[in-house]
Amino acid sequence: MTAGKPAGRAPDAARTAAVRVLHDVLERGAFSNIHAIRHLDRRDMDARDRGFASALIYGTLSRIFTVDWLLAKASHRDLSSLDPWTRTILRMGVWQLYWSDSIPARAAVDESVRLATNLVNPGAGSFVNAVLRRLSREKPALPEKNMPILTSLSPEIFGCLRKWYGAAEAELMARAFLRDQTQVSARVNVLRATPEQVCAELDADGYAPTKGRYCPEAISLSLGGTSVRGLPAWQHGRLTIQDEAAMLVGHAAAPEPGQTIIDLCAAPGGKTCHLAEITGDKASILAVDKHPERLRLVAENAGRLGITKIACHPGDATGSDMPADLADRADLVLADVPCSGLGLLARKPEIRLTMNHEKMIGLYPLQEAILNYAATILKIGGTLIYSTCTINPAENIDRVQKFLAVHKARFVLESLDDRLPQDLLRHPDLKLTAAEGYVQLLPHRHGLDGFFIARIRRVG
Repeated sequence: MTAGKPAGRAPDAARTAAVRVLHDVLERGAFSNIHAIRHLDRRDMDARDRGFASALIYGTLSRIFTVDWLLAKASHRDLSSLDPWTRTILRMGVWQLYWSDSIPARAAVDESVRLATNLVNPGAGSFVNAVLRRLSREKPALPEKNMPILTSLSPEIFGCLRKWYGAAEAELMARAFLRDQTQVSARVNVLRATPEQVCAELDADGYAPTKGRYCPEAISLSLGGTSVRGLPAWQHGRLTIQDEAAMLVGHAAAPEPGQTIIDLCAAPGGKTCHLAEITGDKASILAVDKHPERLRLVAENAGRLGITKIACHPGDATGSDMPADLADRADLVLADVPCSGLGLLARKPEIRLTMNHEKMIGLYPLQEAILNYAATILKIGGTLIYSTCTINPAENIDRVQKFLAVHKARFVLESLDDRLPQDLLRHPDLKLTAAEGYVQLLPHRHGLDGFFIARIRRVG
């Protein structure tokens, strides 16, 4: 087959959309979760095509190191020497050949050739054709003992997992980060509906909702390519997309009506709004974020959810430009700090490519500064929630212990036993540490994003 033959018609819309998103993520550093939504929502595709495009995007990103290993063997070329579009098309083609059960090999090859011929040139189409046909014909086996390649992580990041958790746990965790993402976790806005009401509505529309694992307000649903923004439940503020791990932050905080609450790293507002929902929109919440354009997302989400008690303030969470009158004012402070994001490798797979140990270390001073500022705005007797979406102990329990050591008897960890869902605490490891005041959620053990939550009480 020649490259020109399959290029007789234009590439299909789903693959074209997917390769454009992948190109922008892999070659320009775009965020997959934001860019995919914007790109796919703008295209005139039905739900089936959007679902297919999403599978191509997240499948390719999740397997990127494995894909590149296979491409290097089949192309006998340094991948960095390839045209960026050709490289992206090949990567997406390899994922289809190896990990998609529903795409015939011939279709994967032919459609990749069409993409290369149309987006690059006929020569690129010929090269894509040769490489993918060689892979389809020879199907080289993956290296059985090379865990970074098998689990699609950089040797550096897999080495970190092994150092932190041991070889066996590292492998289980890395494999868990490859889990299927067809099910979407969502939080029901209890100000506007019950979980039962929202489930009945979604079930009638064919989205097969089920209850969440742990949180009573959590549900899981299969969108099948439908944009969440197209759901009436989302449009009318009855639903927010959020992983249960993030919902547990609200449970750990246990906010109460009438409290003064400050969320120091609030955007885009998922946890901020959850705190408001838990209090019945009867607490005074100040949402702080350094970036005004991101802070607007908090206001938009609050408006959609019918929440009125959130005020937004552009400011640095380290306190460098915050009002002096916030000192000793808050009953509850949430410090959901910037972190390495390694707990989100399943849902934001491009972190595999962007995060490294040097960047992790660079975050430590910022996390420390935010915690130290949070200490100054908390009342005696108030609660500080420190949370991250990572599995790195240095950003989690080590950071908390260093904070407590610096502030000595003024702050103490406080038990989470009576605050977190009891189904969650059936896990022996979480039961043990929750009594001490913190939990480290791990995908292979608990079925959620990797997340850390600590509850700290100011006592002096």
